[in-house]
Parts: sequence; structure tokens; C-alpha cells
Amino acid sequence: MNIILYVGAFYLAIGVLFGLIFLLFGINKVDQAAAGSSVWFRLIILPGIVALWPVLMARWLRGVK
Repeated sequence: MNIILYVGAFYLAIGVLFGLIFLLFGINKVDQAAAGSSVWFRLIILPGIVALWPVLMARWLRGVK
């Protein structure tokens, strides 16, 4: 049971770290509509970025727009 909690915590920690980096440097490359968006918008989408970080990382690395 503990291994599930550790894996979940690890996934969440990586997601938060990726989310902050992605919001600062990557969101404009993946979604042009988000360019120049407000801090409030970025805070609203942060939980989604944390949950879907593997998908967004793949899109960011491929440069998909």
C-alpha cells in the first residue's frame, strides 16, 4: 500500500515542478492562444498541467502547436 502512495507523491511532485517550468517557458510554444495570458489564467490551468504533465511534456519536446 505504501508503494502506491510513494508513486503518487512522486508523480505529483514531478507534475508540480514540470507545471511551474512549463508555465514560465513552454506554454507559449505549445499553445499560441495562451501567449500573454494573465497570472490568474495560468494558476487556473496549473492543476490540469500537473495531472497531464507526461502528455504536455511530449508535446513541448516535439514542438507541436
